[in-house]
Formats: sequence, C-alpha cells, structure tokens
Amino acid sequence: MNQYDEIQNRETQNRVTKSRNKAMKKFTILVAGQMISSIGSGLTDFGLAIYVLALTGSVTATAIVSICAFLPSILLAPVGGVLADHYDRRVMMILGELFSGLGLVICLVSIMSANPSLAVICVGVGVSSLFKALMEPAFKATITDLLSEEDYARAGGMVQIANNAKLLISPAIAGLLLQITTVSTLIIIDILTFFTTVITIAAVKKGMVKKHREAVGLSFLREMKEGIAAIRGKSGIVAMIVIMTITVFCLGFVQILSKPLILAFAGETELGILTTVSAFGMMAGSMVISCRQKAKSYVRMLSLGLFGCGIFFALMGVKENLFLIAAFGFMMFAFMPAVQIGAEVLIRKNLANEVQGRAFGLISFITQMGYIFAYVLSGTLADYVFEPFMRGNSLLAINIGKVIGAGAGRGIALLILMAGMVLAIVGIIVSGLKSVKTLDRRISTNETIAESCPEGL
Repeated sequence: MNQYDEIQNRETQNRVTKSRNKAMKKFTILVAGQMISSIGSGLTDFGLAIYVLALTGSVTATAIVSICAFLPSILLAPVGGVLADHYDRRVMMILGELFSGLGLVICLVSIMSANPSLAVICVGVGVSSLFKALMEPAFKATITDLLSEEDYARAGGMVQIANNAKLLISPAIAGLLLQITTVSTLIIIDILTFFTTVITIAAVKKGMVKKHREAVGLSFLREMKEGIAAIRGKSGIVAMIVIMTITVFCLGFVQILSKPLILAFAGETELGILTTVSAFGMMAGSMVISCRQKAKSYVRMLSLGLFGCGIFFALMGVKENLFLIAAFGFMMFAFMPAVQIGAEVLIRKNLANEVQGRAFGLISFITQMGYIFAYVLSGTLADYVFEPFMRGNSLLAINIGKVIGAGAGRGIALLILMAGMVLAIVGIIVSGLKSVKTLDRRISTNETIAESCPEGL
C-alpha cells in the first residue's frame, strides 16, 4: 500500500469515526430524554403501589393494577412495531409520550376525589400503557437507525441506564416525598416530565427513519406476517423468545412481591432507599457493559447474567434483614443488564433492519406475557397459598421457617426464593442450547467478514 492509499484510508476512517460520534451524540440526547421520563414513571409506579397496598391491604389488588399497567402495552406491541416500520418513528415516540400522560391524569383525578376508585385507577394506568405501546418499538428500532453495529452493545447499556432510572433514582425520592406529600404530587411530576422528553425527541431530526416503506397501502396483516416470518424462520430466535418469556415470568414475581416483602417489617422510606441502593447494581452492570467495545460471547453473557441474577434473587428471600436484602438486590440488578443486553444483541444482529420494528413488537408481546402470568399468579399465591402456609403449624412450614423465618411476609419470601432458583436453572440450560449458540456464531462470522472487507464495500 503506497502513501497516498494510507492517507485515503486514514481520511476515510476519520470520516467514519466522526459520523459515529455525531450519531452517538444524537442518541445520547434521546437517552437523556428517556431517562427523565423514566424517573417520572418511577415516581408514579412506586407511589401507586404503596397507595393501592395501603388502600386495599391486598397483594392481589396491587397485582391487578400492575396487570392493567402492562397488558394494553403488551397486546398492542405488535401494532406499535408495524407503525414503527411504517411511519416516522420520531412522531410515534412523541405521540406515545403525550397521550400516555392522559392516562395519568385519569389516575390523578380519581386519587384526589373524595372516594378513590381502584377501577378508575386501573383504567388510567391502562390508557397510559396503551399509548406507550406506540413508543417503545419505535425507540428500540431507532438504535439501528442512528448507530452502527459496533455501538449496539454500548447503546444497549445506555438505554438500560435510562430505562432503569425509575429504579435507581425514583424510589428514594418517592419514599422521601411521601413523608411530606401525597401520591398525587408524584403523578403531577411524572406528567410534567413528558414535555421534556418530547422536546428532546423533536430535537433529533436527522438520521431517524421517517418512512421505511414506499408501499404505504400495505395492510397491517401482511406486515405482521412478515414480522412473524422473520422470527419463525430462525430457531435460535424462537429459542431466545422462550428463554426470555421464562425469565420475564420469574422477574415478574419480584416486581410484585418485593414491596410487600419489605413493608412486612419496614416502612416506606426504608423501602424507597433500599430499592434505590439495590438498583444501583443495574447502573453498575450497565456501565461495565457500556465501557466494553465488544463481548466475546453474548450467549455466555446471557447465561452468566441469568444464573447470577437468579441466585441473588433467591437469596433476597432468606432473611428479614434490610442490609442483606439490599446487598443481594444490588447483585441481582448488577447481573440483569447482561441478560437484557445479551438477549437483545443476539436478536438484533440476526434480524434485518427493515423488519426490526415489527419483530421487536412481536417479541415484546410474547415475552412480556410472562409478566402478566406472573402478576396473576404472584398475588393469588401470596395471599391464598404461601402466606397462610408459612403462618401455619405444619411440620414442613416449621422446618422451612427455621431457615427463612416464619410469620407475616415469609410466605412471600419463600415464593421469591423459588422463583429465583428457577431463573438460575434457566441460566445453566441456556449455556448448552445449540440453536442459541448458532446466533452467536453468526455474529462472529459477520464481524469477521466486515473486518476483512475494504472500507466502503
């Protein structure tokens, strides 16, 4: 290679680097807006859970509100995915944010009334969830619009930090605010954060796909079939969907049961601080992954993440000790980004960009049904099976109580322990699945080919 070619190559590399940095700056703006929205959502989630639990005294009622908050978004995720591939993704995200706020207004009106209604609160969170279904597939597909494959893992870590700000920051703030104000204030703050998010989305104009398809008359049914075909044709992705559905099912138990578990022997402020401290593990894990350019094996990342997450998840139910629960919770969340990012990269790099909106919509629909099943079962099992069992005098309950304690909240602890062990077992199984390993090999093959090709080919 002569000197002229070397200069040309350096100039080309510099242009590529500048382009990547510019795209990453735009993406960072989007992530910042998403983080603000996430903090607001976390305030509402925490406040509503405490409010409903105090209003009804039932874990089942809290689970019902959670179902209403998730189910509409899950059911409409495939439709949101089609819209994300068909229309301006930026517009879809803005509309999703604005109209989601309407649902919170419904909740606010009910809570501030003389006779708060659980049914009206359920309607409000359902409406909010309905419009979030428009935004989430569009936001996920935007990663592919703006960034190169080399930045996918880094972007995934940034998104995890933003999305999980509701766990990192919101609980401690909400717990402290609830000592001086009411849940209504938390919801009002959440509504105000939507406007900041809309501004950041509108600020990022270039580089985001406005319309993927010229055939605007193409029916939703046909596009949905294309999304299904993109998934069904790859056994590795089908296996990943099954794995993530089981994972989500197990994690759904800790989402519903962690608050009543802590409130059985501590207060709201302690719960908020403990939740925030534990969730800093998520930030730590996300930062570690974001700082790494490329993982050697995303299957290994996923398997290790599932195993570690499951073990520390289970340990949270062993003792009524805030310090131990905080430590185990921190470690559980530290492993969680490896699960989320490992799975997403394995799927993203094995799907064409033009079908990713629909594919992620369908995948989200299938996997997040695990949450719904978990919410239905967790409340029922906690209130009517495990709590009565651990308060009883049977020989088995007494023996188990010698390990994890007996009385109020220990049935919930036993349920958490069992769900965590299932998750750890799934992590072990994943490491040996050939179909999933094939996805990893395809990524390595594609990267090798890309590295061996001259720039611009």
